Amino acid sequence: MIRILFVVALATVFLSTDNARANSLNAERLLGKLAALEARVAALETKNREYKRELEQARTQRRTEALKNVGLANAAMPARDLTPNQLTQTGNETGWTGFFWGAAAGGAATKSSTTSSERAAQIFPGNPPPFDLNGFNTSSLSGPTSNVGGFVDVFAGGDFQLARLVFGGQIEATASDLNFNSSGIRSYAYFSSAGPTGVTATGDYRPQVTSRWMASALLRAGILVDDLTLLYGIGGWTVAQFEARNLTDNPFYQPNESFWASGPTAGVGIERKLDSNWRVRAEYRYTRFDTAHTQDRFAFVSGPNSQTYSRSTQFDQSMQSGRIGFAYSFNPLK
Repeated sequence: MIRILFVVALATVFLSTDNARANSLNAERLLGKLAALEARVAALETKNREYKRELEQARTQRRTEALKNVGLANAAMPARDLTPNQLTQTGNETGWTGFFWGAAAGGAATKSSTTSSERAAQIFPGNPPPFDLNGFNTSSLSGPTSNVGGFVDVFAGGDFQLARLVFGGQIEATASDLNFNSSGIRSYAYFSSAGPTGVTATGDYRPQVTSRWMASALLRAGILVDDLTLLYGIGGWTVAQFEARNLTDNPFYQPNESFWASGPTAGVGIERKLDSNWRVRAEYRYTRFDTAHTQDRFAFVSGPNSQTYSRSTQFDQSMQSGRIGFAYSFNPLK
């Protein structure tokens, strides 16, 4: 019995020793595996950082190439597809050298004065003096009187750009309805074959004058505020046709006269490009017409009796006008 117990105790001791040795071996193997796993993770992190660096370099290169392509595309873009801000960055498309035509409309404040002298006489040869002659002389003065009117222009011309300066000229035709009426006083002095009778009188003097047509030859010079905006001065010569009525005090002779007057024109303006062809402009001008003269004579005979009439009139007129117009410019000269 004792022998059996000893054998069992000895077997238990051997079994405990084997288990301890097995556990020690398992721990060593686990630590080795953990160390290998940590080394692999470190290698993977290093490789991941390299991949990120390469990806960022590729993205930077792609953005650089895209910006370069956009710049080339903008350089090749036609001017008509550009916005006004982009137009300022191109050279030839914003040039002002070339020809143009256009139309404008506006209004004018007119001022006029008229001076006239008349002589009317009736001759009766069968009557004794002083009844064989009677008549009157008149002296008439009106103005200066202000009025208004409107007009429409058509024009054509050309410009030449030199750095920031622009020089040019244009011709212009105008259809108008401009009122140059005036009002004043007419003085009468009566006479007979014996001389002045001493009888005088006064009355109203209201000549009616209108302008229907004008033409102008103009030069202009200006400076560019920017590539799209031109400030300029304009000047030249204007000629106009006028019609005059209600000039006489003779009930038998009321002529409807037409006459021409011309004079210098000067003003300022601003013009703005809307695109490579169309422009809009606004102008102020002052025109001073030279003094115009008209004369009339006639005689009316009935049997031995006759009536004679003569008149001389002068007109002094000016106007201030404002207009807004559009112009179309042809391809710039190269």
